[in-house]
Amino acid sequence: MRHALFLALFLAAPAAAQSAPQGEPAEQTILVTGVRVQDYRDALARCLARNCPPNEDADATLALAEALFLDGEYREGRDTVQASLRRNARQARNFPEPVSDLYRAHGRLSRHLGFDEDGRRSTYGILRALREGIAQEDHRHFTARMEIIDLLMRSANFVSARRELRQLVEVARRAGRDDVATIAELRMLLIDEVITPRGEARGRLIQMARLTGPNDRMRSTGAKILLARIYRDEGNHRRADALIAEAGQAARSGPARRLLHAPQYRLQVQNLQQLIPGGIPDNFEDKWIDVGFWVMPDGRVAGLEILRQSTRPDWADPLIRSIRGRRYSDGAEPTYRMERYTYTAAYARATRTRLAVRSETARIEYLDLTTDEPPNALPPARPGERQ
Repeated sequence: MRHALFLALFLAAPAAAQSAPQGEPAEQTILVTGVRVQDYRDALARCLARNCPPNEDADATLALAEALFLDGEYREGRDTVQASLRRNARQARNFPEPVSDLYRAHGRLSRHLGFDEDGRRSTYGILRALREGIAQEDHRHFTARMEIIDLLMRSANFVSARRELRQLVEVARRAGRDDVATIAELRMLLIDEVITPRGEARGRLIQMARLTGPNDRMRSTGAKILLARIYRDEGNHRRADALIAEAGQAARSGPARRLLHAPQYRLQVQNLQQLIPGGIPDNFEDKWIDVGFWVMPDGRVAGLEILRQSTRPDWADPLIRSIRGRRYSDGAEPTYRMERYTYTAAYARATRTRLAVRSETARIEYLDLTTDEPPNALPPARPGERQ
């Protein structure tokens, strides 16, 4: 599963590659073509049959896993990546990137299925594999560090997240990557504000938001987005909207359409423990949707549709309302986005038993399907092989 190396700031989103005429996008027919999942299975089988090297094994595995993920076959995708890791995990010294990509895919699939502990181990495995084969830290290590930080922040482990951020600031500055260090510093300020509301962190963010130098644009815009989020949570919508407008003005000069605001939503989950003896039933299997929508020149969302779904998406109503209420940075023309959302819950050990059951706390996992990269291609057949 390919992974964008751009370190997005909080909810920032990459620009879409597609565009449409000004105004509301016209209705259109989209024809999607591609190879069958079985073709990817066959390609991986051919690779293994000739004892292909770890990098080719990883490429074929990830191509199949991505196709399975898009088709909703999460478990087979996870099993496929897991098998490749068993074959190649010890090859990280010579093939650090392919092995780290396998860990990344395994972590993502594990979380979408609710196997949080496996997802946690694989997330740390990404950085460990890179360190084995690449001594000098660069953008690949920074991305892996940010994934660990995201994991810690999602679990509200702010102390560990702050420690990782401090380390990232140090290594990024040594590598001459002030942009990465700035992102890390902003996240540290966010954590400080969460821990101590209206403390020193807010004052520093206000000072950063007032910076006007050309070299301070990233720091200033990031601080404005954070402050807008803080003010909106406090009910100060007027002040938040003003900061969003300022941040949008700054973002307009760049190619990316940044996500400036997304309304919060709450999942409506029925507690079935009282209805069914023995605990919560397994009601989180195979629940996902793909949504597509236009981001208009003024940053508002239009033409949102559920493009694909595994089952009836009743669970997604609050999410859809939130997406419709998003505000992106302004752009010269409409851009199109596609996103995958999975309804899941973690597995937990049931009381007085070794059985793993789903937690009562549901959540939604997200993956950006918008990309300007070509789809994974099948590897060419070697002499004597059949496609």
